Amino acid sequence: MKILNSKRKIIIILITIFLLSSIIGTYQAHSIYNENRQDFNWVIMVYLNGDNVLSAAQGQILEEIRQVGSTENVQFTILIDQNQDDDTRLYYLVGNTLDQQSWEIESSMDDADTIRDYVLQVKSDFLADYYELIISSNKGSAWQGICWDDHGDGIMITMPELLSALNEITENGSDKLDIIGFETCMTGNFEVAYQIKSCCNIMMAYPECAIIGDWPYSEAFDDLISDSSMTPTEYANVTVNHFTPKYVPQYDMKTVMSAIDLSYIDDMGIELNDLSGLFIEDIDEYKDDIETAILNSRVYAKSWDIDYYIDLFHFLDILSINNPDIIETVGTIKDIMNNAIIKVSHIIDDDSYGLNFYHPRRKSDYNSSLRYNELPSPFEDTEYAKETLGDEYLKTYLGIYENNPPETPDIDGLNKGKPGIEYEYLIVTIDSNNDDVYYFIEWGDGEIKEWFGPFPSGEEIKVNHTWSEKGTYIVKVKAKDTLNAESSWGTIEIKMPFNHIRHSSRIVLIGRISNFEKTQDNNFRFLPVNLIEMTKLDDQQRTIGILGETYGPYPCCGYIHKWDFMGIVTSKIVFGIWLIPENV
Repeated sequence: MKILNSKRKIIIILITIFLLSSIIGTYQAHSIYNENRQDFNWVIMVYLNGDNVLSAAQGQILEEIRQVGSTENVQFTILIDQNQDDDTRLYYLVGNTLDQQSWEIESSMDDADTIRDYVLQVKSDFLADYYELIISSNKGSAWQGICWDDHGDGIMITMPELLSALNEITENGSDKLDIIGFETCMTGNFEVAYQIKSCCNIMMAYPECAIIGDWPYSEAFDDLISDSSMTPTEYANVTVNHFTPKYVPQYDMKTVMSAIDLSYIDDMGIELNDLSGLFIEDIDEYKDDIETAILNSRVYAKSWDIDYYIDLFHFLDILSINNPDIIETVGTIKDIMNNAIIKVSHIIDDDSYGLNFYHPRRKSDYNSSLRYNELPSPFEDTEYAKETLGDEYLKTYLGIYENNPPETPDIDGLNKGKPGIEYEYLIVTIDSNNDDVYYFIEWGDGEIKEWFGPFPSGEEIKVNHTWSEKGTYIVKVKAKDTLNAESSWGTIEIKMPFNHIRHSSRIVLIGRISNFEKTQDNNFRFLPVNLIEMTKLDDQQRTIGILGETYGPYPCCGYIHKWDFMGIVTSKIVFGIWLIPENV
């Protein structure tokens, strides 16, 4: 027995040694870069979010970067996630070889913490004079969010979340990233630039949408390798210069790429704040001139049937208001923009200046969600709105004053009924600002009628629903106005069936059956073999019959609903009462 225990101890010791050596080996493989940190001229970090329709395209970009390869002066790192389970990979390029690093097997690419962890790990493993982060994804929507993940939580990274991650990466801006590139729609946006200005020196982005594969990865990287002493400004200029703009008629899209020096964004914000204040003071006098400038400005993202992203410089250039203070402020902003725009690439007949600006023309477009059922982070939460009068000006221009949510909706209709029958209900609410309203209904049985409308305030709306099962259901309905202010829930209790439904007939069924059929909802029908049928109709005498197979399917017109039958039924026998309500 002692010999057996000794053998067990030896086995346990050997297993322990093996596990420890594996752990140590893994740790050493992970930390080798940290222990031997080489000082590069440039470290490029590429965040390829392909857990969406871009899965294959992001794989092609990975291969394109691999073919370029790292050098002694330029180090490439790639975090890629595609649309399969457990396929997130972190690679460091060693020459043209993808050296896979320790990383969780499935990351949420729509989580700002993933970006934070990726960049912090790379910066820990590699020293560099300059760091560039490129974020590639689909469904970009300017200040509303970046990075859509089909297996994520249905919400992209919001601007507050992005800034929080960048603050951790850069120690609240004390160690800024040199370049952030956004390979995604509409992120060449002033509000995005304002959001990241404290954490980054240069932003490269698309103010318009673009076609995947247009970002000049290999061309720009080849030039950087040829001259790794390039400054961030020189490299940004080279990158945008390699971009090939095009007109895509099926999307009414003229692609654009620009590079912005973010050191000028603070001054632009100050001047735009002053301009907003001047507009607010005399909005009634200036509104027509502002509207004319908006209507004639270059519009971005028309392929999404929106018109609230306009070219900022073009808008200011068209604006014609005979007020010396406004004229001076507009001129100052244009001068700052001329210095801030490092490079812009667009087709010849496009007057894009490379930076779009959020300016809705209608109330319904203010905080209107482009990618979500509900906007997870409103315009007011952007740094630009928090630090300037930008949102106050837009609300003044659009006539949004102290917006209140609609009243709790009323829902009226029968609160008792029978499963399988469609019932009509009336819903109505009042919006104190007289805005149009949308409704959202939860029927209590798992079915939802998502936001539908708009409807005028105070107008009764008819809706219909059928409950298929017995039970008591709480129906909930709420409303929201065109500014997304939501009401409280209005409710009504519905009972299916009501206990005192009057039945016009009762049929007793006793006997043997065959050819028994049952639906997924447990409704049933059969053929009689030797069946006694006793029928009692209101105000009539009871009738008794004996049925056989020659009588055909029973009942003649379909299935007996399970909630109408009280008794026992199997594939061989039936014994019970079939209750038939009035009007059925």
